[in-house]
Amino acid sequence: MMLSAFDPDDLATLLQGELGPDERRRTVRRLLSRTELPLAPPLTPKLQGDPAPAEPAQIEEIGEIRLSERARTLLREHAGVPELLRRLESLTPAERMAGVRTDRELQSCPLCQRLIDGSLDLVHADMPRAAELAELAIAISQELDAGRYGAGLVNDLKARAWACLGEVLRNQADLRAADGALAVAETLLGIGTGDVFEEARLLELKALVRRDQRRLDEAHGLLDDVIAVYRQYRDFHLVGRAFVQKGSVHGTAGELEPAVRWLRKGLGLLDPTRERRLELSARHNLMLYLHESGRDQEAWFLLKASRPEFLEHGGELLNLRLRWLEGKIQQALGQLREAEQALNETRAGLLGQDAGFSAALVCLDLASLYAAQSRPEQMRRLAEEMLPIFRSRDIHREAIAALIVFQQAVRMEKLSSGLLDEIRSFLSRARTDPKLRFEYSS
Repeated sequence: MMLSAFDPDDLATLLQGELGPDERRRTVRRLLSRTELPLAPPLTPKLQGDPAPAEPAQIEEIGEIRLSERARTLLREHAGVPELLRRLESLTPAERMAGVRTDRELQSCPLCQRLIDGSLDLVHADMPRAAELAELAIAISQELDAGRYGAGLVNDLKARAWACLGEVLRNQADLRAADGALAVAETLLGIGTGDVFEEARLLELKALVRRDQRRLDEAHGLLDDVIAVYRQYRDFHLVGRAFVQKGSVHGTAGELEPAVRWLRKGLGLLDPTRERRLELSARHNLMLYLHESGRDQEAWFLLKASRPEFLEHGGELLNLRLRWLEGKIQQALGQLREAEQALNETRAGLLGQDAGFSAALVCLDLASLYAAQSRPEQMRRLAEEMLPIFRSRDIHREAIAALIVFQQAVRMEKLSSGLLDEIRSFLSRARTDPKLRFEYSS
């Protein structure tokens, strides 16, 4: 059965007793089949605490009785979320954390879900804020009243919060900690409602960690399992999302044609209104792989057509990535002055976001551009202006060692294309593997 979009009017009409018996049963079945509600976790039969699966008729009967009370609670709490968010915003970070642990009004499922959604939405726009929201969501989930919501639902929400933190940690390139957070989430789902969508989403996030760990066969296997679940329930947006992730795994392996193919398939299924930044990020990756496979005109056309949507919905970090890609494509197309401007703007913007690894990679792209134009003075100035990168929080010792080699080679006018490529390749891998050693013999 295809999962239709949740309509709050369905719930309100049901609670007001305005439906006939047949329509009431259909509405209850539709509500019970949903895996997510706006700002609230799933309402499924197992949520109600039944130890064994019930027959469909029993589910409807039990659901109509029990849904009303829990649905009314969630509707009231849903309506109060904006005011609770305003209260949280008026506090300092320390006060917010203390508040969610002591203030019963803040200990609500809808607020917890809103914080999870907000954290995931900010991962590519404001990483410190995303991390804070994930930690607040975990703190709230620990305080939720199992008697009020149901133990299964509370454990599902705890798992979502920990999975959210895992995704934040993955984007911070702390893969060991991300693995740990996802393991906690997996344990909690084991004592949750048994919702297959919760399990599939966790496998999807786990696949991204495996991709970043370069355990690519495992990542593909996990995504194949995820796709099977989403196809079974005919949620084509989620199928498209998993296709996009398959494309990213192929891209990580340098398999550009399969990456482009999977991304195109995924983008054809995604509903941008459900996950706008995901759709834009997938589009960015498609353009990147088109560029890397030598299809620069195609990538350039798509970039120009996409720019207005990125500016409106992309957020600062995603737009910086787009500007970076623009510079690389312009360089490939021979628009060297425009490329230099784009790369310099990107470097400055990434340093402002404390994204040292990315800023370092932009510097290497600039060095490549200067080398192709025989501009040693600009290259030396670039090497001398790298101090802010060394001070960035996400640059570790081995990455700094590689950049020092780059600096010294520039100063001695011995920077070869081979060394430049080796440093670039090392930084791309070292971002998620701080123990990776940089060794270069000239």
